[in-house]
Amino acid sequence: MEDHFAFFKGLNYEDGLSVVTAVFKKFPLQYGTTLGLDGNPQIRPLEFKFEEDGVLYFDTVVYYTSYKEMQAHPCVQICVCDQSTMSYVRVSGTVNFTDDPAIIDRCFENSPVLTSQFSEHRETVIGYYLTNVQAEFMSFAKELPAKTYQLRNKYDQQPAK
Repeated sequence: MEDHFAFFKGLNYEDGLSVVTAVFKKFPLQYGTTLGLDGNPQIRPLEFKFEEDGVLYFDTVVYYTSYKEMQAHPCVQICVCDQSTMSYVRVSGTVNFTDDPAIIDRCFENSPVLTSQFSEHRETVIGYYLTNVQAEFMSFAKELPAKTYQLRNKYDQQPAK
C-alpha cells in the first residue's frame, strides 16, 4: 500500500482541481451532505465519477431520497478524510442534473459499483455536476499546507460586465 503521507506530499497545491480530483480518486468513498426534505442535514456515502474540463461529475438514482433532496435544495458538501495523515478535502457546490447519455455512460465506465447495481436499469441513473465549487484541503500534519480554492468551470454564471 502506498504511503498516504507521500501521496499528499506529492500533490500540486497550487492547482486546486488536481488536488480535489487526485484525493477523490485515491479515496473513492466520499461522504456527501444534503439538506433533507425535513429541513435536517443528511449525510450519505457517494462516489465521485470523473472530471472533465474542470467540471466534477457524480450520479444518483431518480428514486433515491437524495435525488429529491438535491432537487429541492441543490447545494451539497462532500468530504473525504484520511485518518492516517489527519488530512481532508471538503468540497461545496451547487448541483446541476443532466441526463446526457454521454455523461451517464462515463459514470458507468468509472464505477464498477454503479455497473453492478444498475446496468439493467440505466434509465434510473441521473448524472449531476457541480457549479460554484469551493474546496479546501486541511491537514493536521505540519508539513502539509492548508489551502482553499474556488474551482470555476464552464457552467458557472459569468459576472456581468
